[in-house]
Amino acid sequence: MRRLLPSKRYILQALEVPYIPLLPFSVVEKRILEPMKWGGVSGTVEASKMALKGNNTWNLSGGYHHASKSTAEGFCIYNDVGIAVEELVSHGEIKKADDVLIIDVDAHHGNGNAHVFMENKSISILDIYNNDIYPKIDYTKKRIDINIPLKANAEGEEYLSKLKFGLDCLEGKYKLAFVVAGTDVIYSDPLGGLGLTVEECVLRDKLVLDRLRELSIPCVFLGGGGYGKDSAIAISKSISGLYKL
Repeated sequence: MRRLLPSKRYILQALEVPYIPLLPFSVVEKRILEPMKWGGVSGTVEASKMALKGNNTWNLSGGYHHASKSTAEGFCIYNDVGIAVEELVSHGEIKKADDVLIIDVDAHHGNGNAHVFMENKSISILDIYNNDIYPKIDYTKKRIDINIPLKANAEGEEYLSKLKFGLDCLEGKYKLAFVVAGTDVIYSDPLGGLGLTVEECVLRDKLVLDRLRELSIPCVFLGGGGYGKDSAIAISKSISGLYKL
């Protein structure tokens, strides 16, 4: 990754932006990479530390679940969850053998997280996603512990029912949970291809939070994907629920 990041073409390709020959790399660094480093990666690291101290937290800039150690793709340059886990271990916040949970409720399969933790069995992954859209990678889907693929245009009733079944399979052994809570599951999102309403998206986050609280697992919610006009409404309502006592 360090070898590839200095390439402006590579970064723009990962962000699905047309190549701009006259755009200086310094602008890409300042306007794109630096905000992702501080808001996404550092934000997730700090949110993780806060969660471990008893304060469940939401990092709007996090959830870069398509990036891995060697690749950047799908609007994701850095894998913030992978870096956060490494930082927590290196600073003694958690032990290397501690169980950590990733709950990915974004419309897209988190292939980057699955790839990063392919050989790390102390990390468990629950992933519910539209199986008919990017990324269509069977290799990383095999890494998922609780795998819930959906067909395109699946609506809220089916989504929430299958999610609840997956959540009921969880145990209370985890030291920390990361929740990739993308709002691209909403029917108005141009990329997610699912059929949830705003209210159902908010209920989705409540189901996850309630289950984690029931199991006494501290958690970090991450913004993930969201490209539609209703995204901000859903996020604001979900955040209100997160901090409701």
